[in-house]
Amino acid sequence: MAGPDLVHWQLTAVEQAGPFRLTMHHAQGVIVEYFTDSTAALLREQELEGLLVAARADGRAVPTGVTS
Repeated sequence: MAGPDLVHWQLTAVEQAGPFRLTMHHAQGVIVEYFTDSTAALLREQELEGLLVAARADGRAVPTGVTS
């Protein structure tokens, strides 16, 4: 898991039953994605966080506008 110095994320229900908005702030910008259920959003958060950590470890800049 990335530390708060690398990634800040928020999962918000747009309406009571969804959709759900995942917002991730990282060193190169912000990623915003929408999901029909919170489980899918949390799985995607883990995936994106792993990519950001790997990119940082490789010394590469994280591409802006990363989407699924």
